[in-house]
Amino acid sequence: MKNRATLGAILPMMFNPGAFLENRLKDVSVLFSLFVPALGFGLFFLQTGLDLFKTGQKSMNFVYTISIVGVAYGALLIPLFGVLLWLFLKISKSKVSLKETIGAMCLSYSGLLVYTALGMIFSIFLNWRTSIAFGATGVVWSMGATMGTIRQLSGGKTALSVILSTVFGVLVLLSWYYVGNM
Repeated sequence: MKNRATLGAILPMMFNPGAFLENRLKDVSVLFSLFVPALGFGLFFLQTGLDLFKTGQKSMNFVYTISIVGVAYGALLIPLFGVLLWLFLKISKSKVSLKETIGAMCLSYSGLLVYTALGMIFSIFLNWRTSIAFGATGVVWSMGATMGTIRQLSGGKTALSVILSTVFGVLVLLSWYYVGNM
């Protein structure tokens, strides 16, 4: 079954991205892959907005706005980082396609999606402030999956994957910081 969107891609990408990319990446549509960071960052920014709303620091309009910013952040920046990763991989003589690279980069944020979905449950039903405990943890977890993803896409080049993972991890954290302080 080629190019079908499947929720079955989320947990394997979270726990063992290398094996998933090797065996099943071609089964997942790029459109579904784009959905993962968009929803993950949308929920993360929503949690941040709700936390600030619960403490009286921000209005509900801020919550709506920051949620939309989060969806845009995940839908635009993470695929852009996938394009940049593809360029670096091409320089290193990798044979991976642009479509596969963007899909894999986006799916590496599966951990973020899982953590933020769980965080929303705790936020809504227990009224907890969850953006740090669940959102930030999801971003950090995803960096490990990103490293495994880059190692797989680079053909097992560990040194290259460590360097590129560091670069893209810093880019995510700096851009997240910049967006959060606008």
